[in-house]
Amino acid sequence: MRPPIDEPVQPGADEAAIAAVRERLRSLFGATLPDAYADLLRREDGVDVDGLVLYGSWQSPEARGPGGFWQGLVAANTLWRDVPGREGYLVLGDSDLYLLTVDLDGGAPVLRDRVTAEPVESFPDVATAIEHVLAPRR
Repeated sequence: MRPPIDEPVQPGADEAAIAAVRERLRSLFGATLPDAYADLLRREDGVDVDGLVLYGSWQSPEARGPGGFWQGLVAANTLWRDVPGREGYLVLGDSDLYLLTVDLDGGAPVLRDRVTAEPVESFPDVATAIEHVLAPRR
């Protein structure tokens, strides 16, 4: 994927970063990081392109990546849980209209309305969901 010039590419995560985020997601939210999402993180540790953000493994408002990227999985999901009813799933990313979520077990990927959280589209697996949200931006 080639992001626009003003949106820096985040370097890929190493295995230690992926293991750390897996443990933090499990301990804080009871959530499992999907393997297909870990594969994305190995290639690019967070994506911010044309209004789509797929969260990284470690970033936060206090610890930013290249270009000021702060949307890490833990930081973003902590914020999303401020909204009642959003504790039943893990948010992998967002856009101006949608949230990309999975069940806490890492399965059942769903594109949800960003405001109401109502399901808009379901996918057979996380890899397909990631490809779907990235395809228009390539």
